[in-house]
Amino acid sequence: MSKSLTRIPAALYLLAIMWLVFAVEMILPGNLNSWGILPRQLSGLLGIPFAPFIHNGLWHLIGNSIPFAMLGVLIGLNEKNNILEITFLGTLLTGLGVWLVGSSAYHVGASGLVMVYWAYLIADGWFERSVKAMLLAVVTIVFYGGMIFIFLDMRTHISWSSHVIGALSGVLIAWVEAWNRKRVK
Repeated sequence: MSKSLTRIPAALYLLAIMWLVFAVEMILPGNLNSWGILPRQLSGLLGIPFAPFIHNGLWHLIGNSIPFAMLGVLIGLNEKNNILEITFLGTLLTGLGVWLVGSSAYHVGASGLVMVYWAYLIADGWFERSVKAMLLAVVTIVFYGGMIFIFLDMRTHISWSSHVIGALSGVLIAWVEAWNRKRVK
């Protein structure tokens, strides 16, 4: 891959996939929601890796795109963080949690992963205690501190379980990474 392409943050590639999936969905008949997570149904487990890339319309995608990109870029600023690993673990943990406790409807969208990134950045600053990690946590709180109110959004079409479990997953990932770094030292 050329050097200029490797400088693009990985989160922007993931975002491009979300937009590509949305474009394909606009071209093809029907929708892809049935590829999302359907809680407590064996077939719903198959939706875990796909759910963050499927959205319920343009506004849903736009609403997730900006914080996904910004928080993803912030994670990438700390070279010790592997955004693809955080994304994989966050998708898996959040997806399994939603599958266990989510409402009986298809769950799609990247908001759970956005909450993973958000909580990870804040928790990493707390657990890591390096200047860079704490600075990234402060920037996250200053620009996205209002995301704490997403936990209060109980509208029926909003997956509160994705938000709460995503945030818990982000904290857990940051804690395990910090514990592993201290254990290796």
